[in-house]
Amino acid sequence: MYEEGRRFFISSYSLPTEWQIEQTDIAAAMPLAAVDEEVEIRLSAPLNSLPLADLCGANTNAVIVCDRAPGDEARLAILRGVLSHLERAGIAPNRVTLLIAALDDETPTDAEPPHGVNATLDRLGDYASRIHIVQHDPEDVRELDDMGNFEGVPLTINYRAAEADLLIAIYAMQLDDDAYYVGSCTTITLGVVGTPARRELRTTRFYDDRIEPSALDLPLFQRVMREGARRAGLMFAVGALVDAEGHPLAIRAGAPINVDSALADAARALRECDVGAPSYDVVLAEPNRSGHVGGSLFDASLAAIHISLGRNPILMRGGPLILPIGRREDDGTSARAFYDALTNAPSPESVIKQLQGRSLQAGEARAYLLAHAMQRHRLIVAGPQRERLARDIHFLSSSSVREAAELAENFTGKHPRALIVRHALSTTPVFRGTLFTLDSFEERELAVPHWN
Repeated sequence: MYEEGRRFFISSYSLPTEWQIEQTDIAAAMPLAAVDEEVEIRLSAPLNSLPLADLCGANTNAVIVCDRAPGDEARLAILRGVLSHLERAGIAPNRVTLLIAALDDETPTDAEPPHGVNATLDRLGDYASRIHIVQHDPEDVRELDDMGNFEGVPLTINYRAAEADLLIAIYAMQLDDDAYYVGSCTTITLGVVGTPARRELRTTRFYDDRIEPSALDLPLFQRVMREGARRAGLMFAVGALVDAEGHPLAIRAGAPINVDSALADAARALRECDVGAPSYDVVLAEPNRSGHVGGSLFDASLAAIHISLGRNPILMRGGPLILPIGRREDDGTSARAFYDALTNAPSPESVIKQLQGRSLQAGEARAYLLAHAMQRHRLIVAGPQRERLARDIHFLSSSSVREAAELAENFTGKHPRALIVRHALSTTPVFRGTLFTLDSFEERELAVPHWN
């Protein structure tokens, strides 16, 4: 699936020569050479499940829930394989429904429009062209079955999914997606539920587990996702891990929780990169998004959250996080909500207070998480940017990485231990060595930032 070893780079940044610098990047991922064959292999030998043909018969009503309209290579290959197995099981196409999950404000603008799915399926063959296609509408209460309440979430689920004899989920996740929010259970419990459930699942209590993760229990969000999928009767899942260009890197099929865990493990193996110390005085993180070099302020916020709020953060508490960015601007719905939430509050603490307890849009949720990251670390954006906007959303601003490094030295001294994280949105630095060392820097904690 991927090449052995890690790539290390000679720094292109003008960092002070006195700094102790380590650099790292993700492993080189190799796309699958034969996607259709891989799908067939996984469907024929599923994880902790009988094959699809053994889960259904000629009189089975099957519903396939897809997290997005299937217009990309991975989802189309999975759908083609699943339909092939249903056809072999003798299920008539009029007993098969493709239910497409509701859109949200994070769905890419280039996503396949639902009205174009019919033409797409026509190209998959006669059987695929004759199945039912439905776009889930979370506002249409006539299409919802009440599956009860769990952890304060009203689980009203599309009746087609709830009443299916065989419920299948298919999905794809990118390396820079957060596996916390992606999976077959999420495809059901977030994708085909009613608006009240979706609204409740966006309240801040579902983000607080990420801010202070528990070492013992599953996060609240994942517990609700699994329970909703269980009540809906989800029996089988097929998922893909894809790269920035959408090329499949791994396919898994079988029992839903096993598939989700296996793909999360595959993603983790590609994301994680060994580092030489348990913590660093300074981290420089490149917020490159899906192959684009030179991220925006909006991208920088996601890199900051990833580095600062990780389960085992490698940046010392109070330490500076430098985020090199380019001139690219964001004007999407999520970005506007993000900027509004931050600029309408005088400090990160105020952002948290204003958003606490509310149901958040995607951009507001990112602002909420970023404000928590700002309470832990000093966030410095470096490069050509709208300086007034950067300061208004509570970043420290600098015109270059060199200037950012000089600013960071005010907090760390002249000889900090620094880590450069390439592709920070899809890289997770991990220390696997012993914590018992004579290096005194591990015992130091930098001052928690104070805001004027």
